[in-house]
Amino acid sequence: MVETIEDAIASLAESLPDASLTMRCGDSEGVVLSSSSRDLSGETISADAPQEMRRVTGRRRDFPALQQGCAVELGQTWHIVTSLRTDPVGASVTIGLSASLDEVRVSYSRPGTKIRQPLDALAVESGVVDPYSDAVAPTTARAWFVAFPASHWLETSDPQVGDHLQIEEKALRVFAVAKHDGYWLLTCRARR
Repeated sequence: MVETIEDAIASLAESLPDASLTMRCGDSEGVVLSSSSRDLSGETISADAPQEMRRVTGRRRDFPALQQGCAVELGQTWHIVTSLRTDPVGASVTIGLSASLDEVRVSYSRPGTKIRQPLDALAVESGVVDPYSDAVAPTTARAWFVAFPASHWLETSDPQVGDHLQIEEKALRVFAVAKHDGYWLLTCRARR
């Protein structure tokens, strides 16, 4: 049954070239089919996840280590994986993706230290307003998700919560740090 489903996905990709794209995640690569390309959700999965904007379907064996939060290259653009759903027999996977990440120049710094580094990064602003739980009064701010290759990080210590980023006129503070497949993924909010 697994081979039948995998063959069906490959056949659909050949039959519908306008709906098929190559997706890469780390060393994994495969053809996926667009199963939706419009705004799917008005909410994120959590405060630390970007809004899901599209879904693609591919063979699970092409992406065995794919996880929520990974940065993936789809065609010529980068996205963050917002959700994963594998079919009951493990042949196919439906992958939720964020809006495409924009290439940006980031000024990275750590208050109270000499850590200052310019970075070329990928970023997307969340469409969801995220409440600050530690504020005196109800306060909201949009989250930013910033990804860059770990090999571009030149400091001896890893990126940390509390670090500062400047993207054009936006002054941001890091609220969460994760590392997936050779990429640092930072969740940021406007500095208060």
